[in-house]
Amino acid sequence: MKTLYLVILTTLFNLSAFANDTPAFRFNSGSPESLSNDKEDGFYNQISAEIFKRLDIKLNYIRLPSRRSLIHVNKGIDDGHISRIKGMEKKWPNLMRVPESVMTWEFTAFSRTSDIKINGWGSLKPYTIGHIRGWQIYEKKAAGAKKIIKAKNASQLFKLLKTGRIDLALFERAQAPYWFNKIGYSAKALSAPLAVKPLYIYLNKKHKNLVPKMAKVISEIKQDGTYQKIFDRTLKFKK
Repeated sequence: MKTLYLVILTTLFNLSAFANDTPAFRFNSGSPESLSNDKEDGFYNQISAEIFKRLDIKLNYIRLPSRRSLIHVNKGIDDGHISRIKGMEKKWPNLMRVPESVMTWEFTAFSRTSDIKINGWGSLKPYTIGHIRGWQIYEKKAAGAKKIIKAKNASQLFKLLKTGRIDLALFERAQAPYWFNKIGYSAKALSAPLAVKPLYIYLNKKHKNLVPKMAKVISEIKQDGTYQKIFDRTLKFKK
């Protein structure tokens, strides 16, 4: 009996050690500071932590430049990425999309006042606009504006608006309050968004069995109110 007891203890110890040695899931983001940061208090930091806690998977969250983040997941260097629009698997064949969206971006025009009326991309034509260099939707859709000034980041973009160098700042609605809090200036979001795009988590295809489980967890986080709580504490404007 003593021998059997020692065998059981040894087996349990080995299983425990094996579990502790399980490598963390390498989950990366190429997102801006308003969503992902080194303090790990951004929306993507916190929503990722909640997802993996509920999946009981150890998380290693990594910040990378935007394009490199996708390259790493496609090559299998990293296991997953947060977050991109639908259809990325057409260009990156080793990616699999988790079908439940993790965020919806609302591409919006901001002004110093609410006097300007915006109704679709064509209504930008009479104005001097600003947007962040490289944001493809604005590079393509807003090209017909009277004058375009491209900023290197959101802080510079809203400072251009504050000083009157541009009439409209084109940005993403949910992230704007983060920058308002940071620079001490608040602009007006004009009418309905110019475009709305759901964004999704992508996993390397070696994790295809995890896709439905992750989709279910994201749905549960939305339904039980956790999603909104995380959103409010990370992105809500603090007056």
